[in-house]
Amino acid sequence: MRKSAVEESVQIQDSSKAVRPTLRGVVLALIVLLGGALTAFAWIVSSPSGGGPDDDQHQTSIWCPSPGSASCQIVGRGDAFGDPNHPMVMVPARVMQVACFVFRSEVSAACLNDVPADAGADSLAVNTGRYPGTYYRVMHIFATGSYAELDTMNLLVRSANAFIAALFFGVLAWLLPWSMKRLLAYVMVGFSVPLVIYFIASINPSAWAFIGVPAAWFAMTGLFATRFDGTARWRRRALAVVAVAGTLLAAAARTDAAAYCVVAVLAVGAMHLPDMRPAKWRGIRLIWATMLAVTVVGIIGTFSGSQTTGLVGMDGNSAGDLRLLLYNITALPQLISGFGAGQLGWLDVPMKPMTTVLSLMVAGGLLFGGLRRMSWTKTLAAGGVSFVLIAVPLFALQMSSYEVGQGVQQRYLVPPALILAGVVLSRRKRDGAPALSLTQTVISYVFLVLAQSWALHELIRRYVVGTDGPELDLNKQIEWWRAGIPSPNAVWLIGSVGFALLAMVLFLVRRRAAVGGHR
Repeated sequence: MRKSAVEESVQIQDSSKAVRPTLRGVVLALIVLLGGALTAFAWIVSSPSGGGPDDDQHQTSIWCPSPGSASCQIVGRGDAFGDPNHPMVMVPARVMQVACFVFRSEVSAACLNDVPADAGADSLAVNTGRYPGTYYRVMHIFATGSYAELDTMNLLVRSANAFIAALFFGVLAWLLPWSMKRLLAYVMVGFSVPLVIYFIASINPSAWAFIGVPAAWFAMTGLFATRFDGTARWRRRALAVVAVAGTLLAAAARTDAAAYCVVAVLAVGAMHLPDMRPAKWRGIRLIWATMLAVTVVGIIGTFSGSQTTGLVGMDGNSAGDLRLLLYNITALPQLISGFGAGQLGWLDVPMKPMTTVLSLMVAGGLLFGGLRRMSWTKTLAAGGVSFVLIAVPLFALQMSSYEVGQGVQQRYLVPPALILAGVVLSRRKRDGAPALSLTQTVISYVFLVLAQSWALHELIRRYVVGTDGPELDLNKQIEWWRAGIPSPNAVWLIGSVGFALLAMVLFLVRRRAAVGGHR
């Protein structure tokens, strides 16, 4: 039955009151922001330049985003990425020196210093269309041209990615209704340890995928959640802008991230299928326009680099047999659970059970709690995203004759995993998440804080002294560390305390909106 004008007026008034912040809420929000800054700082400085997966290629491509230009001259040709005439460029020698510790967990990053900081070297690891070039061109602003300032470039790029994450998720937290703020916190904090935090504070293009894809999903879902609650028109338009901006961000970094934004559109559409009838077109024109824009940008981005062919198994390798398929099916959970159980660095920074077990316990608990509140639309959306999570990696592995652990990495599946988490944790009304109990919140908080702390400890330890060094005291045998920053133990403490403050958002979102809010 259509609501009366009086009822709608009251609802709008209640909604406007609900967003008024209290002093306690503002203080808690500032504490969370401080925690986020401290956490980002610790993860940014805890690994050396070149410490992330494929960082030789990403550093080279940031340093030289346009081979053949005045600022990046081609010095030769060679065989790389299947191209016998691939351009060779000059980069800081320490970009290539990472080979001294990559895949050798017991070797610290001190061997980087065996090469002078101002020396140059030839590199074939430059992007020529495999990845979308926008990410590298944007981050090139931090490359000064001085070989000695390579580490500065890396720290600035990492900081920029962390800032972009804070900007997107901060804006979403401001624009979304209260129960969706809660959903945002449960997904982006509850599923963040260790892979999401690590890559957001890295130079890897996956940082933009981890930001843009979930941002697009949350913004589009927020448009549906606010269509009848009296939310100001400018807020809804701002959510539409965030959805498109998140898609542009993801598509600028990785072709698969652009495709996942299309998956986000389909998931949102499936969840709200009853509201998508043509008869309701006029009432949701903004939503239709936003979903169409995201779809167009996503499709264009999917084919903006040759990376797509490799990700779907069309890289020229022969297809695998039935034995390989059966093996990959049994090993697939290793890929899907990567956000909590993945190794860091060049897959050479193993995580302790304190991290992997506790992270997966929190994620599993949240997901099973969400499965208590299913509807046919949630089931359709969750089933579709689950199919993508299972079918895409299996197809890519099979077509390339790869086993799990080869070719397709865990980080590639994190964006759709975050979409799935958002779908499953949503209420039947599809307008946010119900609050955890106090006991559930305390347990989740403690587990995540411990998991994050030990993930950071193991990352620092691996590069400071190697995995065969002292188990606990990070200051005991320092072989590598940056000058001018606190000691390894101090950075570990800063990061641990910072995340403990950041994770307090789990308690902040438990409360009801100030007035007229709902759980």
